[in-house]
Parts: sequence; C-alpha cells; structure tokens
Amino acid sequence: MSKDRLSASRRLDVALALVSQADYVAAADVARAAIAADPDWDEAHFTLGDIYERANETENAIEAFRQYLILDPLDRMGGEVRLTLLGAAAMRDRLPPDYVRALFDDYAPRFEISLRDRLAYRGPELLLESVRTYLNAMAEPVEVLDLGCGTGLVGEVFGGNFAAIDGIDLSPRMINRARAKGIYRTLVAGDITDMPDDLGTQYSLVVAADVLNYLGDLAPALRAAQARMKPGGLMVFSLEHGGVFPYDLGPGQRFRHHEQAINEWLRECGFTVLSDAYGTLRQEKGNPVEGRIMVVKATDGLGVLTGDVAKLLESDLLAKQSVH
Repeated sequence: MSKDRLSASRRLDVALALVSQADYVAAADVARAAIAADPDWDEAHFTLGDIYERANETENAIEAFRQYLILDPLDRMGGEVRLTLLGAAAMRDRLPPDYVRALFDDYAPRFEISLRDRLAYRGPELLLESVRTYLNAMAEPVEVLDLGCGTGLVGEVFGGNFAAIDGIDLSPRMINRARAKGIYRTLVAGDITDMPDDLGTQYSLVVAADVLNYLGDLAPALRAAQARMKPGGLMVFSLEHGGVFPYDLGPGQRFRHHEQAINEWLRECGFTVLSDAYGTLRQEKGNPVEGRIMVVKATDGLGVLTGDVAKLLESDLLAKQSVH
C-alpha cells in the first residue's frame, strides 16, 4: 500500500466511525480529506457518496457515485444501483453481475448468521412446503438444480429428499461454503441466465430461493432453467411482490416484480402456474418482507408425474393460498 493510500485509508476509517455516530457533516469532511490524499481511490468516492446520501445531500451523493463509476467501470460496489435508487440512472434489467459477485464473496462468512438469526429468513422452508404436494408423484430418480445456491441453505432443506442436488452461484466463496457441507453432487460458479455445461439437462425440480430478486427481466433465467428440465418438470421460486409493471428496484436493492409481468414471462418461457402462494420471506429493518412462492410446470409433457396429480397439473387451475 502506497503512503498516500495508507493515509487515505486511515482517514476513511475515521469517516466510517463518524458515520456510525450519525455525524455525517464531520464524516463527509474526513472522507473528502481521504480523497485529497488519494484521488484515484474508488472506494473513498463511493463512501463519500454513501455519506452524502445518508445526509440527504442528493446532488452531492450523485456526483460522488458518478466519480466512483469513472474509477471502477466494473462497479464492484454497486454505484449504478445507488444512482438508480436516487433517480439519476436508468433502470437496468438486472443488478451488475460483478457487483453481486463481489457483494456475496464479501458476505459469505457471515451470510447464514445474518439471514437466519437476524433476518428470520425462511425461504427454503417455504419453497419445500409449497412443492411438497407434488413430490410423491414425481418419478424416480428426482434430480434437483439449486439456482443461486449460496452457502447451501436450500441443500440442507431439500437435499435429503432427492437422488441428487446440484447448485450454481455467481460467488465462488459462497460455493466453497456450500461444498464444505457435502450435500451437493456438483457445484459451479456461474450465471443462472447462462449456465455452464458442467450442469445437467434433465432436472425434475429447479429451486430458486431469493435469487430472482437480483434480476429485473426474468425471461433469461426462466428460459435457461426450462432448458435444463425434464418435460413436465417443476420449478419453485420466491419473488418479492411489486406494484410497478414490469418491475422496480426496492430500497433493499432487490427487484420487485408485478404479477402480470411474472405471468407473461412464465407463458413466454414455457411454464404453467400450479400455485401462487403469499408469505413472509424474511425481516428487513424489523419489518416483514412479503413475497410470493410460486410452483410452475414446464409445459412440454408430464413425463415426471403420474396418476391423479398429473391430471391436476394438466388443468389450468391456479391455486391461490397463503404460506406461514
């Protein structure tokens, strides 16, 4: 570390300490001093933008985030997302993959404690509850693909019920933590909209727990999932409900999807809705985050289902229910 970067880093640490005390005026002064010591340090510009945003100095925040993006075009800290929420950048169809990868690489060591203990996250359990009705009718062997597998929370809940479970996630560090659990047959670091050949193409069940929220346009991910499924296979996933068509970006930096848009994407990508349940996905700042748990069927046949359940799935009946 250069002398200038070392000096800037020390000043930025002081600025962050002042932020924790809600002294945003002093924090901004010290952050500017850090930038003066090292004008090319992208993180210092991002931090200054965050301080200005906290202080409701919107124009200054926008300028700082824009300067950050000049220095880090890959946007590993999510400057464009912050500009979008400030109304200074156009809505994209997904969060930047490099930002999501860096975010979860950093988050990996504390991910499970944060989700389970602090946010009361129950996504995998809600997904299993919603799809359980259909499991006994699935022809063996049932192989599962976990989209956005993270540290393996879905694997812990689903793994023992099926012949095999594979997983994919953008974050290599999250993948390493999932691998250590010994639940998954195959784990790959990759994008769920463009899955690598390491994964199979005959999955009976695809699970997407709290991952589609990082995409605005769901069509690429739904098409990629459908291409990996057996005819008549099932997909179960969670989404945050939104009132803006087709989607908007919430303050938690996750997309919220409109019901009409979801149904249009599903039809376009070859899925039929079997159930559409509502429930609390997690807590955020002490408030429940309401979402949807959907079970859908790939419409090219009923090869993995048998008996009366196959007849049920062939109908156009849409089950509306609540999960708790």
